[in-house]
Amino acid sequence: MAFATGVLGVALGLAALPLDPAEGAVTTLYVGGAGCSDAGTGTASVPYCTIAKAAKVAVAGQTVLVSSGTYADEVFPWHSGTSGSPIVFRPAPGASVTISGAKHGFTISNQSWITVSGFTIQGSPRDGIYVYNATGVTLTGNTVRTSGLRVSGSTAYGMYLNAMTGSSVSGNLVTDNSASGIFLTNGSTGNQLVGNEISWNAYGYVRNAVGIDLRAPGNLVKGNRVHDNEDSGIQSYPGGDGNTIVDNVSYHNMGFTSTVQSNCSHPPTGNTDGCLTGDHGIDDFGVTGSSVVGNTVYGNVSAGINLEGVASGTPTGFTIADNVAVDNAIGCPDGAGGTFKCPRTRGNIRVDATSQLGTTVDSDLVNLSTAGTMLVWGSTSYTSLSAFQAASGQEDRGLQADPRLTNPAGGDLTLQAGSPAIDSADSSAPGQPATDAAGRPRVDDPATADTGIGVRTYDDRGAYEYQPTTPTGGTP
Repeated sequence: MAFATGVLGVALGLAALPLDPAEGAVTTLYVGGAGCSDAGTGTASVPYCTIAKAAKVAVAGQTVLVSSGTYADEVFPWHSGTSGSPIVFRPAPGASVTISGAKHGFTISNQSWITVSGFTIQGSPRDGIYVYNATGVTLTGNTVRTSGLRVSGSTAYGMYLNAMTGSSVSGNLVTDNSASGIFLTNGSTGNQLVGNEISWNAYGYVRNAVGIDLRAPGNLVKGNRVHDNEDSGIQSYPGGDGNTIVDNVSYHNMGFTSTVQSNCSHPPTGNTDGCLTGDHGIDDFGVTGSSVVGNTVYGNVSAGINLEGVASGTPTGFTIADNVAVDNAIGCPDGAGGTFKCPRTRGNIRVDATSQLGTTVDSDLVNLSTAGTMLVWGSTSYTSLSAFQAASGQEDRGLQADPRLTNPAGGDLTLQAGSPAIDSADSSAPGQPATDAAGRPRVDDPATADTGIGVRTYDDRGAYEYQPTTPTGGTP
């Protein structure tokens, strides 16, 4: 029962708070604009001045509408919503709302069924959005940037998601933060990270910032664009077992550090006070039971798709399938337009010596535009797919060919007509979805013979489904 207008509400200084919407109270609280007052009622005529005030008041089923402006208050909801009646925070129609300089833009701690949509959060000294011990959180359509400082002891994540379950993170731009973009940890499970763009996140003084860092199990990571981060695009590290990583585009994950590090072959020409860093497109270390299916991984500094560090003798239960992995670990551009050999691991796909047991690699398309390591199996590197197939027994349906990406240098990794990736995937690979990274259905290209297998014979390899002018077939 809501008590805000009763004696207890007065005692707590919460007089005039709206009742639970189920009891007939208003469903909208307003923030910002002329005549605002945090001592007011949060109505359209007397809105609150701060989002923080509305966050103290809002209860299940209420929406907090925020007028245009820049706000400096940390938003910390005091109540939970319910599965059918979440508490929603969003800008008013047509409004542009920035939260700048608050410790965290939003802190959702021990509260559940909260939706945060459409805000720009910037310049937080700590993580831009911090979630702890929460269920049913929805973070959608936000921009989170420039959290923390690129100084030891002062870095911060774009989103730090700790013990979060059954939640959705979708359509956000997470960029230019001083640690990893999205960090999922401490048993966070049953979450969906879908359709986000995560880019340019970097510590600046050590290679460590990842686009999406998974330290928690049983989550779906689908349709994200992850690029130009200082370390790997997407990584699963201990604790991150059983994740499904599908339809993501991970490319050009690299950056310059400000000081020379021992893992560089030498400082690149034109940048003698630093060296080129970066790592994998998708990196899995010491984890089991995951699927890496239908991703497009291009131009990353080290091995494009990497599986390593599983305890010797442990079946990995890992599936790598239907990916397009091209031009990874073949040489790195520097500030002066030259190249030097990349540090660390090689290959478009790499599985190390302790991670082979129980690993299946098939139906991937790989290619290099210059001579180099195509794939690695155990401790042996292979310069061609055919040599890898003969030695490993993997990739029976693999292809080595130019995937005809539209404009990879410009970040357009869609397929052009005639790509060998078209209508050739295994649609029954674990986690292979019925839609692509752009949410488009699988379609049959009438100009391409179907060589795919599974429940549909016309799925395309990689993150994007080619869309012919006159498609046939469709999602069953």
